[in-house]
Amino acid sequence: MTQDSKRVRTTLVTGGAGAIGTNLVMKLLEFDKCDRLIILDNMSSGQVNNLPNSEKIKLVSGDICDERALQEVFSERIDNVYHLAVNFANQNSVDFPERDLKTNGLGTVKLLEHCVSAGVKKFLLAGSSCVYSASKERFVEHGKLELTTPYAITKLLSEHYVTFYSKFHGLPAVIVRYFNSYGPFAPPGRFRGVVPNFFHRALNGLPLVITGDGQETRPFTYVEDVAVGTIQIMEHDSQQLNSFYSHPTDPEDNFIYNVGNENSVTIKELALKINKLCDNDAGIEYVPMRDWDVIPNRAVSIDKAKREFGFKPKHSLDEGLKKTLKWFKENNFDLE
Repeated sequence: MTQDSKRVRTTLVTGGAGAIGTNLVMKLLEFDKCDRLIILDNMSSGQVNNLPNSEKIKLVSGDICDERALQEVFSERIDNVYHLAVNFANQNSVDFPERDLKTNGLGTVKLLEHCVSAGVKKFLLAGSSCVYSASKERFVEHGKLELTTPYAITKLLSEHYVTFYSKFHGLPAVIVRYFNSYGPFAPPGRFRGVVPNFFHRALNGLPLVITGDGQETRPFTYVEDVAVGTIQIMEHDSQQLNSFYSHPTDPEDNFIYNVGNENSVTIKELALKINKLCDNDAGIEYVPMRDWDVIPNRAVSIDKAKREFGFKPKHSLDEGLKKTLKWFKENNFDLE
């Protein structure tokens, strides 16, 4: 056994107390992917009590823009970094664009600087499907992009920074783009996703509010599948992003992967399913579309991830919704 193989394997997860982050942390522990797990989170959208009780976990409470917090994190030798910390999401960015730019732009740069200085072995950026343009086809990694909110702008900005640091500084890196994640540890709220907000209203006997006519489609992806796919991509033995600049339109030569459910459903169908699960007879209420929400239909191609390492979501929408309902009831989110 070499000296390096005896060394403690340390992984950093920024935003590790959020919905995707918590599920990712749980899967990293379950799959024994590290000996020590450092979580950096400012709790703007995460919760401390989300995290599993494990002696492997060290929680650093702080912001990715906070140099003190970053210095504390990188006082230890970090092997892998999962960068999930983000100012979430579209409406939040429209209301608070400067905060969005600070977290998603400056925060990512500061983290990358520390990763390069520390000699991190691999860096994963959690990107977003919100960067894609309207299309009648499934979104592919090398497809057309359209930035309709500050959040979309800064998420693509962070991708370009990761690409630069991989190209210029030799930081091995990979980028994933998530599609409409839902499930345990995602609570309801103003800037939260449609699934938790639908469950919250349905469990309180209220009509589910749809912005638009309900025919808009989304590829809702159970969060456990998102976490597993993220780990698979991080573990994949790929090169760094050096070739991205040379062949930016070649899907084989960039290291961006879609992570989502291939089966999209309409928002109305989602609402009907949740009302039925919750025995809610209050029905549906329709309100005008939000000004920034101009892409009615979203569908994802995960052919690249399937081909390269066999990624395929395990949960159907019905299975995922049942598990999500169970979590809601266990955590009393059915009470106003």
